[in-house]
Amino acid sequence: MRLALAILALVSALSVPARADSAKELAEGLGKVVGAFTATELYVEHCNRKDPAKAASRRDVLAGWSHGNKRASYDRLMQGLRARIPDLATQLGRERQRMSDLVAQEIATHPARCDDLQAFFKENKQLSVGTQVSRLTRLSARLGIDIPAAPEIVPAEKSVESTRILRLAALSARLETRMAEIGSKDGGRRMSDLSRAREDHAENWLAADGMQVLFGRVTANDELREWRGDQQSAFKVECSSFITDAHKQRMAEAMHQDRVVVGRPRSVLDAHTGGKLKLDKCSVFTVQETGRPFVEEEDKAGLMPRPLEESEAYAGPNKGIAVSQIDRVLYEASFNNRMDGFGNGYVDRKENIYVLLRDGTAYRHQWSFPFTDLAITLSKAREPERWFTWGERNGQVTLTSGGDKNERRTIEIEKAQKLRPMRPRSLQASYYYLQVGMGGRRQDRRYRFAADGTLVYHRSGFVAGNVVTSYIIVNGPAVKDVTARYRFEDYALVVERDGEIERHFFAVPESADGALPDTVLVRGQAYWLDKK
Repeated sequence: MRLALAILALVSALSVPARADSAKELAEGLGKVVGAFTATELYVEHCNRKDPAKAASRRDVLAGWSHGNKRASYDRLMQGLRARIPDLATQLGRERQRMSDLVAQEIATHPARCDDLQAFFKENKQLSVGTQVSRLTRLSARLGIDIPAAPEIVPAEKSVESTRILRLAALSARLETRMAEIGSKDGGRRMSDLSRAREDHAENWLAADGMQVLFGRVTANDELREWRGDQQSAFKVECSSFITDAHKQRMAEAMHQDRVVVGRPRSVLDAHTGGKLKLDKCSVFTVQETGRPFVEEEDKAGLMPRPLEESEAYAGPNKGIAVSQIDRVLYEASFNNRMDGFGNGYVDRKENIYVLLRDGTAYRHQWSFPFTDLAITLSKAREPERWFTWGERNGQVTLTSGGDKNERRTIEIEKAQKLRPMRPRSLQASYYYLQVGMGGRRQDRRYRFAADGTLVYHRSGFVAGNVVTSYIIVNGPAVKDVTARYRFEDYALVVERDGEIERHFFAVPESADGALPDTVLVRGQAYWLDKK
């Protein structure tokens, strides 16, 4: 209140054609806004003096809070007011000292305040002033006070000769260095406001840097990401648009090949699983076509483990999780009817298979081949998010992820079916898979088993196979109505055709009885018995 009265006296002295109520509104609003920004800064300062060890995390909290409450707009607002009201800076200095004494007393009385400033700032609604900052900026302009506009970012002009090719790993390292100027990556994972502040800072830096000339591997029709052995760049590039349709076609035709993409930065997304840089007006070249050298700099900080491809995750028949190590296999599923934004009905189908091992570890299996064929060492190194420890209490299984204590996840499995292998015999049945996705798109697949050991099915995508005694990986185009021989082996449906052997994950609910199970799990998805 004291600050508001002082500001009212200063604002009232302005020689502007304003009503008294407008001056009062501006003064009262400024009192609240200035009080909020000053208080949060003082809490961080005093807590850091009391407990310096957590200063970095409190810096993250303040950066996130400041961004969420429009710090940049607040700074421009105060710049305009100080220029028009010379005595304002003196009054603000006095008020800051008074508030500093109050905050110090508050912390001495309630030292636990410093343990979680993020929660404290969030719980105190009077500290949420972002909307007021915008309103006061508009009001000040109506009162004739000049508020500086946001600085315009002018992209750097680079000559073709001076622009070198930057590897995406190097760009990823540069981006993280820039974002760390605002706050830490770990803090950004916990606080969405801090994450956005980091992204905005990176976007402004890239915009000023101008045209980007980046090297990586084409991993989708509009996507580039550098691969380096079992690692990849922390950031990928996504082209929002292409300079011509010809360059769009060149990108599509270069799938899984290294290319150079040139484009204007549009936005930055910093995510736990890796970031994304969007570019506008992309053009696509080979390294030779550019005629440019690479930037040579340390870039290990811009690399992260590359997720496994299915061909890498497949180790070979029975070279993965041994059946003797398994405590149980659980299947958890939900099938919910929903509507998309265009009025089309679809099924939100979610299926998870968890392999619980006797040593207390667990694995979430999502590949099409059986987990008995999994490359375990590679899986633990490059898909650690699929590995857990597990425990059971009152019939409920709990999975706990690894990693730092603050990042551990738990999954409660309450309604799951136990799975078992198909008994080694032939079938006389047809099982179908039907899925209606968003937009009304249908997927129909079928496995037709005959008692004489033949199978007719639809095959597409990854195939783990062999020729004679040497196993190979086959990634072929979709083939319909394939006829082959089949047999069951633990959790595998082994299919043999023209000298090739495929191994599909196959299991049935433990509760299934009778000659034919109503449901079977093939390649991780439920297929239903066609009773017709």
